[in-house]
Amino acid sequence: MIPNLIQGVSQQPDGQRDPTQGEVQINGMSSLSQGLRKRQGSEVVARVSNDTLGDVALHQIQRDPSEQYLVIISRSSIKVYNLLTGGERNVEAPFGYSYLASAEKARSDIRAATIADYTFISNTRTTPAMASDVAPANPRPFPHECLVWVKAANYGQTYEVNLNGTLATVQTAIQPVVVNGQTITENRISAAEIATQLRTALLGVNNVTISRRGSVLWIRSANPITVEATDAQANADITAITNSVQAFTDLPTLAPNGYQVEVIGDPGNRFDGYHVRFVPREGAQGFGEGAWEETVAPGLAYKISPATMPHVLVRRPGGSFWFGPANGTVTSGITIPTWGQRTAGNLDSAPDPSFIGHPIQDVFVFKNRLGFLADENIILSRTKDFFEFFPETATAVLDTDPIDLTATNPRVALLRHAIPYQDELIIFADQIQFRFNAAAAALTPATAQITVLTQYEIDPDVRPIPVAGAIVFCQASGEWAQFREFSIRGAGTALVADSSDLTAYVSSFIPSEITKLAANDTGYAWFAISAKGGYRDRIYVFKYFYRNSGDGSQREQSSWSYWRMSGTQRILQIVCVQETLYILAQYDDGVWLEKIAVTDKAQQVSGRSPLLLDRMVSTTSATPLGVRVENGVYDPIEKTTTWQLPYQIAARVQAWSGFEEGQNGGVLLGEATENRLIKAQGNWRDKAVYFGEAFEFLYRFTRFKLYRDAGGGRVPGNVERTQVRHAKIRYHGSGFFEAWVKAERRDPAVYRFSSTIQGVRNSVVGTLEAADEADPARYLDGVFTIPIQSKGETCIVELRNDTALPCQFASCEWVAMTHSKARAMR
Repeated sequence: MIPNLIQGVSQQPDGQRDPTQGEVQINGMSSLSQGLRKRQGSEVVARVSNDTLGDVALHQIQRDPSEQYLVIISRSSIKVYNLLTGGERNVEAPFGYSYLASAEKARSDIRAATIADYTFISNTRTTPAMASDVAPANPRPFPHECLVWVKAANYGQTYEVNLNGTLATVQTAIQPVVVNGQTITENRISAAEIATQLRTALLGVNNVTISRRGSVLWIRSANPITVEATDAQANADITAITNSVQAFTDLPTLAPNGYQVEVIGDPGNRFDGYHVRFVPREGAQGFGEGAWEETVAPGLAYKISPATMPHVLVRRPGGSFWFGPANGTVTSGITIPTWGQRTAGNLDSAPDPSFIGHPIQDVFVFKNRLGFLADENIILSRTKDFFEFFPETATAVLDTDPIDLTATNPRVALLRHAIPYQDELIIFADQIQFRFNAAAAALTPATAQITVLTQYEIDPDVRPIPVAGAIVFCQASGEWAQFREFSIRGAGTALVADSSDLTAYVSSFIPSEITKLAANDTGYAWFAISAKGGYRDRIYVFKYFYRNSGDGSQREQSSWSYWRMSGTQRILQIVCVQETLYILAQYDDGVWLEKIAVTDKAQQVSGRSPLLLDRMVSTTSATPLGVRVENGVYDPIEKTTTWQLPYQIAARVQAWSGFEEGQNGGVLLGEATENRLIKAQGNWRDKAVYFGEAFEFLYRFTRFKLYRDAGGGRVPGNVERTQVRHAKIRYHGSGFFEAWVKAERRDPAVYRFSSTIQGVRNSVVGTLEAADEADPARYLDGVFTIPIQSKGETCIVELRNDTALPCQFASCEWVAMTHSKARAMR
């Protein structure tokens, strides 16, 4: 007995293969709830292009259940389609698409991540750079200037200022009160008065302008100046400030707007120095009271060039989109943000982000930060501020500051992909896998850490995908591709990372040149496509299921198979959104967007399984308006109805009546193999009619033979001869299938099942009685006997279905006679 048929195919030798695995499975779905069934057909959503798109990348945007978009990105355009209606949304790109033009392979070179209404699109072939602008942002009006600050007015002090060789001296009284006989003289002094006297003494210096506010003189000139301020107490009462001071307390609270000074700090520590500029308080004049704020070292580049950074695709009010650099453009009332500037420090205290000078390999969002991978570095923005990659201050490290770490390893590790996983990031390099997380509860620059986990070689062109608590990644192995499932168990010092091989028993099944993986966690499946010649019309399917037990999680299903889209030249891209697989396919007449339901359970229409056709379109509202087939044209003379399809026929296209109320559903009306027209007998002008390409389901059983328990497992009996009489296949919800028996030295025998209910629907038997109509499902379930009469090892048994009707199988039993050719010696 074969208990189920949901384990897909195996390329192991026939004697080693588990009976629940088949030799071939094409266009089948290994469903836990419904067994092995014919897959759903594809439905046309929209025509994307009349010509060949070539290489493109896909990205999905899910705002909410009622608003979902598919973004198609090429090197010269971006198109956005509503996934629910198929309608194309307008994309305005006033700055063009030159940022994308340098991509060599769009499908792997272009990365995207969406945050609310902003989608960040990165080209891994473009190198970010700093803009040519240098600090200060607003150039000083005078290239040569100096502040002279009279910090204190003391008696018996001499204040001197030497400006370009002209010496100004102010001598204060020896004491505040002088008594000379009956005469008492009060000597009042002030720092402001001392500054006034110094200014008056220096006004004659050529080409120099001197202003005063309080006790501060502002000296400036278009020519170089030399200024020296001294007193008798080691400059405790007066100082001249040009470009630097030792400590922040050496700065006055009065200064001209924008005046810049370096605070040197400890000369032995290059990291504690910083630069400040003066900002007058609100309402103050250009030279007055205010405060000193941190600023950028003069002459240092402080802007990131928006043209070299990831661009943004922004959803505007009304549903249209804008694409361009983050440069502050205003569009439809929305101000596009700009990349943050260096506002403090120098290259030591506030260095360039590590992506400057290195192409960004991946873009992602992690713990409310926008992240980039560049070279061997991982860079995350400030918390809640996705455009800021410079620290706020050079004097302290804040918890919200950007994070910039290098993945240190003896081997060169160019970081390729960052995948969120169990509150951490798993980072894939070409040959190493890293773990990025926080050493404490919160992720900060102080707690961030990156450690090596495993060392597996990956295919860098294929982005790994998270699947059911693990991460699936691809390995290129010459002509064929291998897949591994990366997972982490335990925590802390007991943490163990491992990667199990998912393709050990199908080592030459999936071709190399894999271009995309897409996961459907709800339906326990993931999908892959290849660009290799001869395999471009296939979607490779891996169905899985884990069962929780006392020993932990156990894999109960590992099913490999593939779907063949027979009419397409090439499947360009796939993406899975809420149990729907969207396909971008190239045909002779252009590129089309299609969708396939990938739920574990077959879809139902009015209680009955739908028609299974690829490229399905119809005359009903089930088909988006842009590709809907108009009602047919009825010819009363020929008594035929003719429809024109929205696409050029590339394979055998059939017309079927639908199961709508009051209509005889499931009737094959006609077929066509070329052009756009399809014709049917009778008047079907105002009826619900469905059109699409018929595709074939094929499942080939493992050879029927006797197995024995041996060595803790099952092995085929080589001594016994297994003469199979017949097999019984349990089916349900089936409208049609064929059993092919290919016995040795006999012509293939075909045994066809066509349900009674379907025969009635085709008006062959007659009209159903009321009791039958109320419970038609009983005609679709049962046991089908397949005559075999052949030696099991040399007989091939297949299940096929090339109609639009469903078929589903639960289990199979076979009856045979066995006898030994020899007796084993004991």
